[in-house]
Amino acid sequence: MKNNRFNRINRIIHWAIAFTLLFLLTTVLLRMGWMNSNGVGDIIQKNLAKSGTQISSKDAVAIAKEVRRPMWQLHYIAGYTMIGLYLLRMVLTAIQGASYKGSLNKTATTKEKFKAWVYIVFYALLAVSMFTGFMTLNGPKSLHSIMSAIHTKSIYYVVMFIIIHIAGVLIADAGTEPGIISKIISGEKPIDNKKTLAENALFPENKQ
Repeated sequence: MKNNRFNRINRIIHWAIAFTLLFLLTTVLLRMGWMNSNGVGDIIQKNLAKSGTQISSKDAVAIAKEVRRPMWQLHYIAGYTMIGLYLLRMVLTAIQGASYKGSLNKTATTKEKFKAWVYIVFYALLAVSMFTGFMTLNGPKSLHSIMSAIHTKSIYYVVMFIIIHIAGVLIADAGTEPGIISKIISGEKPIDNKKTLAENALFPENKQ
């Protein structure tokens, strides 16, 4: 329901999902960049060579993977956390209803339908990402390669969704939904009916 959009539980879940997703994205970017096993392994191999210790590239990469293992363990924990938050979000949506018109709603505008489809596609892809991540860790070895390959592609839709989401919120805050950024942070202030009636009585022109 629309009036539940900015209540406390929805705001908490929104930010929990946002920060968990950003943490997962950060660990993936670190793994692909600064903490890349081949790059770190090369650094280890070259520095050991300076002191007269020779190791193979394979051994250097193995050491590099051990160095980043604690970070990747946190990635797994964050992944399980995301699964819990996702399920909680789905339960709340089923109870409260969506905060926007559905993509098949005949009264929805083109903008509202686009917004609905963005969220539908995002949550569908997020479900695929969580499933493939879970199967990569806990599924049969015969499926490990395909599950890992699909899971790795998650970074592309996550980055795209973050860009679209932030742009959409900024545009809405500057246009059709002023104050939406502050509402998702601190909540929507309840309307004081008594105060509104008093203001209308004193300043009837405000009712125009």
